[in-house]
Amino acid sequence: MTSALPASLVDQVRDALASRDLDAFGALLTDDVRWGDENHPRGCKNRADVLKTFSRGMSEGMDGAASELERGSNGILCRLSVTWPEDHPRSDDVDIFHVYLVRDEHIYQILRFFDRDSAANAAGLN
Repeated sequence: MTSALPASLVDQVRDALASRDLDAFGALLTDDVRWGDENHPRGCKNRADVLKTFSRGMSEGMDGAASELERGSNGILCRLSVTWPEDHPRSDDVDIFHVYLVRDEHIYQILRFFDRDSAANAAGLN
């Protein structure tokens, strides 16, 4: 019996986001992954915090799709097209950019950007 080669990290991120599988996404994160300002009440200091933040957004009706994923020398650039229900305070639909910084084939930090050029630079695409 032959087994398939493991998917690249980019493919694993794509699959987890497309299927909205938080367990699969969580498996790609280090235990001490960071996201946002750690001093802010919603700053994420570990895997559980990140998954709670994604889960909270999904429970509030947030929907999104990764319209671009590209691996650079520092990490993965992810363009997310995010939509919210009309009655949600964040009802404006936006494209945001995450950069998933990678160490030993795991995401150890998530950075948020509002423009592609800054995100591409942080991911090491430029």
